Amino acid sequence: MRSPLLSRRQLTPLLSIGLLAIAVLVVPAPGSVSVIGTQWFASAGSGIRDVDLISEAGLLLLAATTAASIVFAWVRHPERRARLVAGAGGVVVAYAVSEGAKLLFAQPRPCSRWRFAAACPPAGDWSLPSNHATLAFGAVVVIAIALGRTRITWPAVGIATLVAIGRVAQGVHYLHDVALGALLGLAVTVTLVTLAPSNAVSRPQPRRATEVTS
Repeated sequence: MRSPLLSRRQLTPLLSIGLLAIAVLVVPAPGSVSVIGTQWFASAGSGIRDVDLISEAGLLLLAATTAASIVFAWVRHPERRARLVAGAGGVVVAYAVSEGAKLLFAQPRPCSRWRFAAACPPAGDWSLPSNHATLAFGAVVVIAIALGRTRITWPAVGIATLVAIGRVAQGVHYLHDVALGALLGLAVTVTLVTLAPSNAVSRPQPRRATEVTS
């Protein structure tokens, strides 16, 4: 019998960040909230020393947590192994989709439009979507699948959000860049995990005592 992916409570962190990302993309008009928010975060970030380290440190922390979660679940929950492999593969696929989307949209970075303190990537290194956000939220899905504990998933969501906002604070991404990256990381990884086979490990049934007739 196929075991459920996550319980309703365990899905809440993923659904919450997904809905928030959609809201950034569509409310109230495409681009307006994103541009205003980007200018605000980037202006605030220009006063923070080494602001670029926020996203990098957060992403490294998520990567380490993801690896540890996979090892733990691989040993303690063999029935999750197929989904763990699918989740790890989903993060890789999501990153590839993000790279392809960059070429499709070819959107210049905000730092090429406004002058910010952080160094701006060269022309041709496109902005939409954010690879950092894609990887961060893909990692959150793997952590959620591996451990199935909301008390760990929520902090992971918080770190991934910090990674995304850190990129906006650097001035290298718009808010809608990280929102779309978050959706890609969540949607692609969840889809591949959902398609992966996962059968509960069956426990051996006790043998019934048989009557010995003479």
